[in-house]
Amino acid sequence: MRLQSPFAVVSTTGLDSQILTVLARTEQYLSVHQIHQLLPEEGSSQGVRKSVARLVEQGVVLERATGRSHAYTLNLDHLLAEASQKIANAKSELLARMSQIISEWQIQPLTVKIFGSAARNEMRADSDIDLLVVMPDSATEDAVEDSMRRLAAQATLWTGNDVRPLVYRSSEVRPASIFNSILEEGIAIAGDPSWLRKQLRRDKART
Repeated sequence: MRLQSPFAVVSTTGLDSQILTVLARTEQYLSVHQIHQLLPEEGSSQGVRKSVARLVEQGVVLERATGRSHAYTLNLDHLLAEASQKIANAKSELLARMSQIISEWQIQPLTVKIFGSAARNEMRADSDIDLLVVMPDSATEDAVEDSMRRLAAQATLWTGNDVRPLVYRSSEVRPASIFNSILEEGIAIAGDPSWLRKQLRRDKART
């Protein structure tokens, strides 16, 4: 699935799914221009205008007219409103579930971050979910492999995407371009969100 556009799982074409994603994440009324700016993927302003009209006709979106201006919001009383909100927040739910699994590990990681296309909201349906996991030096190979295997398998069941973990011991983390990218785009899941930045600073200070 594409985490930035989760409605695509049930509606693979058209703008309707993207608009529902936008409106389900806010309780505010938004103009066509505002909706267009917030689309998780590509779409034209004219296409948004036509799609919101269809969604208003279906009753899942409410329209408010003020003079010549029109704004739209999710109809929270609609039978499908709750389901729409759950789908729209699939990425947040995934991060929460992964965090919960990691909290049950016998050996806790120093930091865990999602990076790559999943973090940048640029996923394709067949994209991997890239994961940085930094474990203490004392963690045994068997314990780490077992924990990662369980996490990856469960996340794949939840999303349909393969999980590609990048696992390091703390002493193995040294300045490198991959870590710079993770610092820029990574989303913290577990451990200390600032551990990587602090570790790279310490290593740089020693050199």
